[in-house]
Amino acid sequence: MRNYWKNLPKRQFWLANILFWLVLTCLAADNSYRQMLAYDRPADWVKIWTNYLPWWMLWAFVGPFVIAACKSISYREGKPTEFIVKNILSALLFLGIYWLLTIVLSWLIEYHASLDYVEKVVNQWRLSLLHIDVLVYLAIVCLGYTFSYYQQSRAQQLRSESLSKQLIQVELQSLKSQINPHFLFNTLNTVASLIRLDKKNDAVRALSELSLMLRKVLENQGNQMITLEQEKEFINSYLSIQKMRFEHKLETSVEFSSDCLHNEIPFMLLQPLVENAVQHGSQLETNKNLLSLKVCCEPGILHAHLVNKVPEKDEHKGFGIGLRNCRERLDKLYPNNYKLELKALEDGYFETSLSIPLGAADD
Repeated sequence: MRNYWKNLPKRQFWLANILFWLVLTCLAADNSYRQMLAYDRPADWVKIWTNYLPWWMLWAFVGPFVIAACKSISYREGKPTEFIVKNILSALLFLGIYWLLTIVLSWLIEYHASLDYVEKVVNQWRLSLLHIDVLVYLAIVCLGYTFSYYQQSRAQQLRSESLSKQLIQVELQSLKSQINPHFLFNTLNTVASLIRLDKKNDAVRALSELSLMLRKVLENQGNQMITLEQEKEFINSYLSIQKMRFEHKLETSVEFSSDCLHNEIPFMLLQPLVENAVQHGSQLETNKNLLSLKVCCEPGILHAHLVNKVPEKDEHKGFGIGLRNCRERLDKLYPNNYKLELKALEDGYFETSLSIPLGAADD
């Protein structure tokens, strides 16, 4: 019973329902009024409208209770008989109440009428209005089950969307967790190389930069998005460490437009691409191999361009886990709404272009 009262339509539905039946009553009364005039019969529009009130306006108050009953009587798999019996009993109950109230209200409207008037109303209902009432009731039942199944479908859709978002968050967290040990392993190798080369001061500076990076990772462990300024600081710390190791191998250039720094991007989205570029540049025999990163934005879109030199015989074919991880994260955060292009340039250089919408990630 408690669930039944919860299933009653909201106030807005009651108001719309009353208005609907009021308009229908006026139309029915006006139609009868015009027909009586067409046959030269005396007609009083207000009296006709008043006589229609019990037959039509009662549905405005009975209908919402019928809809609540439809929401309460749900079909259970393997029990069709129970569903049918409950609906039949519900129909008998509500139609009985409706007919009883109709007779009483009709008699009250004709307050000067005797009990013979009640018999007249019953005969009128039995001969001409019974089938109309049944059809109206069936229409309300259909409407009630339509509302019920729509709400169930909507609730199921919301649950599915919630589970899907939770799954995406788990997958994104997994992808992000793959990056952390990867860059940490490479950075620790750098520190170890500096120690072997007896560059202790550089090794201490590298450990200091690494501690800043690890602190940033821990602070944003549960966050998918950070500001572009924080990503810039993270990349600069990483490049500072790598330049200590590959002092003559790399020539870095990092430019971030100042008007973009407040925008948010996925945490460690650009860093793995920079990391792979460093690894490729370190394999070259030449010195001062350019690694250029430029980030700018236009209304609603952020652009990142990374240019680096790669060995002629590159076993990784340009990029390894960095690009694959980046693309998988982008697929989940910006489905079909980003651009990631790779292009070989002249003189052994390689360009990676990334464009993502600003403020449109699926959180």
